[in-house]
Parts: sequence; C-alpha cells; structure tokens
Amino acid sequence: MKVSVIIPAYNAEKWIGKCLDSIIIQSYKDIEIIVVNDGSRDYTLEILSSYEKRDPRVIIINKKNSGTYLTRKQGVESAKGEFIFHCDADDYLEPKAIELLVKKQLLTGADIVIGNGYRVQNGKRKIITNHIPKQQNKISLIKALFNNEIKGYVWGKLYRKDLFKDIDYNFTDMLYEDVLVNLHILTHYNVKIEVENTPIHNYLIHGKSANSSKNPVFIENIIGSVAIAKKMLKNTNNFEQVQDEFKLMNCRTWIVYSRLGGKLAKNKGFRTNFKKENFTPYSKTNLALYHRLEMITYNYNYVLGKLLTNSMKQLNNLIG
Repeated sequence: MKVSVIIPAYNAEKWIGKCLDSIIIQSYKDIEIIVVNDGSRDYTLEILSSYEKRDPRVIIINKKNSGTYLTRKQGVESAKGEFIFHCDADDYLEPKAIELLVKKQLLTGADIVIGNGYRVQNGKRKIITNHIPKQQNKISLIKALFNNEIKGYVWGKLYRKDLFKDIDYNFTDMLYEDVLVNLHILTHYNVKIEVENTPIHNYLIHGKSANSSKNPVFIENIIGSVAIAKKMLKNTNNFEQVQDEFKLMNCRTWIVYSRLGGKLAKNKGFRTNFKKENFTPYSKTNLALYHRLEMITYNYNYVLGKLLTNSMKQLNNLIG
C-alpha cells in the first residue's frame, strides 16, 4: 500500500532537514512525502526545494499561513495514498517507523495504527505510550481518548485516508485541534484501532512548541476547543455516556490554559464554578498528582498556581 506522509511546515528551517532525512531513509519505500509550506518567512522553502530535487517522492505545496489544521487538511486532500501518516516538521522518525505500522495494519486490518514514541526535551527522551480498551466501541474509545490512554495527537498514527473525508472544520490558532480531529473520527465511525508498541516517533519539545505559545488568541481558543468537543459529543448522542471522562479531560485542558495565562484563569468566580463542575471524584482519582496539586492551587490563587507550575518545571528539568 502507498502511505502519504503529511508534514505541515511553518518557519521550520531549524528542524525540517532532520525530519525529512528521517522519512527519506525509511525502510518502507512506497511513500509520498507531502510537505505543505504554511507561508514560512524563513528559509524553509529553500530547504524544501533542495529535498524535492533530491527525491522524487517529496512534493511541496505552498500556501498562505492558516495554521496547522488547515495545512494538514490541504495535504490530505492532495494525498494519493490509501493511508495517511502525519509528522510535524520539528519531529523525526525511527528508521522502521512506517514499516512497523504497515505490518501491524496488514496483520490486523485496523483502521488506525498508533505508534508509541518518545518525548524529546533537552536531549533526553521519555517514552509516550498508548493503551486501547480490550472491548472496542465508540464509547470505550472516546473514554480512552479523554483518559489520555490514547494520546490526542494526530502524529505518530497511521490512518485509513477515508476517515478524513468529511472533516471540514475551520480551526485556526487552536492548541487542541488534534484532539478534535480524533474525536470527530471516533464519534462518526466505528473504527478498529491497534497499537505498535515499538517507539517509532520522536516528539521534540522546544521554546517555539505550541504549548509554549504567547499568542493570546491561541490561548483563549483553548476554552473554545472544549466547547466544540462538547457540541460534537452532543450532536452524535455520546455526551451522556462519557461525562466523567469529559470533565477529566476538561480539567487537564484548564490546567494548560492556566499555565499559559488565560484571562478566565485569573477570574476567581469563574475558577470556583469551573472547579465545582469539573473537579469531580472521578477527576480527582484519575488526574496525575501534580495536576491535582495545580488544580487546587490555581483555584485558590492564580499567582501561587504559576509559582507551583514553575517550581515543578524546574524540578522536572533537574531530574529529567
């Protein structure tokens, strides 16, 4: 089968070479590499042009800047492969990544094959694992997504292309667009998912990563993404069955919003109501300890919450 690798690239001159090198040398050769240049203002396009000359599988699409979701969407629409694999421009793959995912798909007939990977920060790698429920159906898979057992990223996953055919949103400047794409697939299709346990993807964390954004529109849209998810669940009659897991996901989202300095995080009344509605016994039980501490501290005092977050970040950097 042909696999279309989709790479959105915006001002990625520092990373795009390593990303493309890791894809070009893949042991699985029947791929096309579609790089969608999202209006880069650095030397990204010049670097891409050099790779296009070296390898006929590299295809460049130029467009005006519109954000990662719409950039990936254009790549998918141009893809000729039966399966889609997303990779961010600042990430890189292990040499047998595509081969391992394709073998798992052919063996199981899965609609989606999820690859485990590594989170890379300050030169240190930490494994990212995914876990699927034994009994798969729409509800169990949505719960697994909200429980963070299935990671919300679209990268590192091999998707049957037709799963994207009716995803037609207009997401821009939105941190959780990947979660919404996966949620759309899980609420609209009866999919079979398998996990490739061998780590195949390297997810790079750096100062320009999305979760370090200072863009106020991007930050405030975090709240909007939760509203979109809730509407999606209600429109597909799935909300009532996943309320506990939705509130858990909402708590983790709120913590990220608070860390980034969202306006509502500084509103004591809003914080109190949010905590009352979402910090349920289920959320308390299933949140990581450091998330529980942040949830409680941010609710009590925003400034103290920021101090706690910064302290934990420094500690994490020290111990790796």
